[in-house]
Amino acid sequence: MRFLLCGVLLWMALGAQAQGRGESELRGVRRQLDRGKVYPALRRCDGLLTRDMPKAPVLLLRAEANARIRAYPAALEDAHAALAAGLEEGGRAQAWYWSGVAWLGLQRADSAIAAFERVPAGSERDLRMAMALALDGRCEEAIVLYDALLAARETTAALRERGACLARAGDTARARADLDRAIALDPDDPVNWNSRGFHRWALHGDHERALADYARAIKLNPNYTYAINNRGYSWLKLGRLDKARRDVELAGRRAPDNPYVDHHRGLIALSEGDSVRACSAFRMAEDKGGTPLYGTELRRLLDACPQRSVPGGAVPVGAPPATPNAPSKAPTPNAPGGRNAP
Repeated sequence: MRFLLCGVLLWMALGAQAQGRGESELRGVRRQLDRGKVYPALRRCDGLLTRDMPKAPVLLLRAEANARIRAYPAALEDAHAALAAGLEEGGRAQAWYWSGVAWLGLQRADSAIAAFERVPAGSERDLRMAMALALDGRCEEAIVLYDALLAARETTAALRERGACLARAGDTARARADLDRAIALDPDDPVNWNSRGFHRWALHGDHERALADYARAIKLNPNYTYAINNRGYSWLKLGRLDKARRDVELAGRRAPDNPYVDHHRGLIALSEGDSVRACSAFRMAEDKGGTPLYGTELRRLLDACPQRSVPGGAVPVGAPPATPNAPSKAPTPNAPGGRNAP
């Protein structure tokens, strides 16, 4: 995967802090990241942080590594620590970029947008800014960026993300064309199959075809938790609760911080008539950042749950009256966008 800057340019961004003592070690970390050896790079960064050398460049590299393995809270911590430790202008832009990637991964669109606004325009930055705008429900603005990116260079990432946004905006024909084109360009990318599975098929109730696309995605990457979680949702819609439960629980074990797993757990519990367990799962999803790609569905489901107890038994000011039972049938979710497609 190509990132915002190649290794040489990133090295220049680190500036004088990367010179002298520790320079060769930092170059070694950069080479590992460029070769996709993210976990060895992380271990090397951990060791370098114990040495008597400037910390900011190491923290910046570790922020990138953490973001690339989707350890988003750790990536945020490292990016902010690198900024606090002092970076030159190019390094600061990189720190804000990885901060934005982490916020995007945590489904915090407003924070991601604020971070990307501090990064100079460029293909990787613009792609992720568009994804953040789409997550924030601003698909019209996102599509403008996707159009510009695709006019300059056709990439599968921009195609599938634009396809997801078009699907959310109701432009089904263009969405399908983009999603099919992404697969045609790179059939070995599991993200392309997962995106089409959700946006072209599951969104329109064709869960059998969605399952076929998810199967392709999972065959290409057996640890692809988003596709596993999506497959669980499609099994649920087909009435196969045993398979739905198995997939959603597997996704939850591998990605415990994903709020969409809890959302799906709640929907499964509703299908089983267990409103108490459903409400617990929906609250867990809310506590983990919510599921904004599903629009207001989570809020509607939570509004139908009994209110959480508070110290002293008081009812929060402005809280709606408690509803004794959760709804027996969950509303159909809005189409999530982006590679997550929860």
